[in-house]
Amino acid sequence: MNLWLAVSVLIALVPLGCSTHNDFLQQPRDLFYKNQLPQAEKEFSSLQKKRREADVVELDLAMIDLVQGKPKEAEKRLQTIRDRFDQLEQQTIASGVMSYFTDDQTRTYAGEDYEKILLRLFLSLANLMHDGGDAEAYSLQLHEKQEQLYRRAIEDQEQKNVSKFADAYRPLAIGYYLRGVLREATLNNYDDAIRNYQSALDFNPTCEPLKWDLNRVKGGVHSAPGHGVLYVFALVGRGPHKIEVEEYATSDALLIADRIVSAVGPMSVPPTLAPIKIPRVVIPPKSLDRIGVVVNGQSIGPTATMTDIGFLAEQTYDTAIPKIMARAVARRVVKKATVFAAKDPLSATTPLASLAMDAAGVVWEAFESADTRCWGLLPREIQVLRVEVPKGKHRVQLMPMVGNRRLAQGVSDEVEIIDGQNTYLLGYFPDANAIGEVLTSSRPTR
Repeated sequence: MNLWLAVSVLIALVPLGCSTHNDFLQQPRDLFYKNQLPQAEKEFSSLQKKRREADVVELDLAMIDLVQGKPKEAEKRLQTIRDRFDQLEQQTIASGVMSYFTDDQTRTYAGEDYEKILLRLFLSLANLMHDGGDAEAYSLQLHEKQEQLYRRAIEDQEQKNVSKFADAYRPLAIGYYLRGVLREATLNNYDDAIRNYQSALDFNPTCEPLKWDLNRVKGGVHSAPGHGVLYVFALVGRGPHKIEVEEYATSDALLIADRIVSAVGPMSVPPTLAPIKIPRVVIPPKSLDRIGVVVNGQSIGPTATMTDIGFLAEQTYDTAIPKIMARAVARRVVKKATVFAAKDPLSATTPLASLAMDAAGVVWEAFESADTRCWGLLPREIQVLRVEVPKGKHRVQLMPMVGNRRLAQGVSDEVEIIDGQNTYLLGYFPDANAIGEVLTSSRPTR
């Protein structure tokens, strides 16, 4: 009886199947990229019933809201997840102890650092597209959060050489750019606009339009009389997502794992282990470079990259890999120790029990899956183009391009330009086909 009880306990701890979040996400993600948004929304909503999937699904639903012309609803979703992720940052090792008997998918998902940063960015963009009153505050939160995460990454891993962290958490130019745009739009805060455009240029020195912005604003003129300004924000390409891979633990990971295991129980970490399953951030290949902007049939020019989301995700996630590996190592040690403790009193009298326990332990480890939960519908880049246009209604066309070659006719929308004011337009092009509808919004200058 003791034999079957011991085996049953171990089998009960095996997760039900090896499916990862990436498997669940594939169908609704495909629907989204086919522009079948109502069906994608329905599929994503059904995943919210899975408690462990709920928060990342909410992020994807926010993106669907945004491209369906519901930026206010998108902002509310993003606010909720921002606040929840902030609370979950206070998790301790003990709060996730059950994951050391299963896998990381049983942990409450607290978001990756790049997702926490981008939450503030998309809050700013969503707000800009329906109200604009809080867009600047969100952009400030973006840089505050990035600085906080940078400091925490250094402290958590006790790194003396912080150069890789400085590169990974390099401030995003778009936060400064948005503040420069909003300051300039007041028509009397040009000094603030200059400082923010200069900071944006410092962090994105290859962006030629930023040089034009800086030179223009030094003259203290928002736009010519009878003109307004159109800002095109293009979400370009398919962004980062996670896949499961096998890796060997690094020395940094083993050191961190030793601290975790010491907190969980009286066990030690062996110097070498077989490969462990961990998630990796991957970026799909680019299928387009930029978006051409045409106003009333006249080609104005292409958008320019203001923020490389793929680069941010890869760089910040790489700094977290030792901690992710460490949890996988600790889990391997805890499971082996549990099997050893369970079979030790049986092995002397019932060899068959010992063999059964070993087999159950192998199954226990084999059923682990990497935690591939993530914000799956992010773009690869955020690109921008500023155009000064006479007041009145204009037909604006956005066309995906590779180099100087148009991939498709793209999408068009009628945009009203108001004298002395900014009008913002947002489009999402994961590939040659736009998703959803183009969003336009005008903001008063005062």
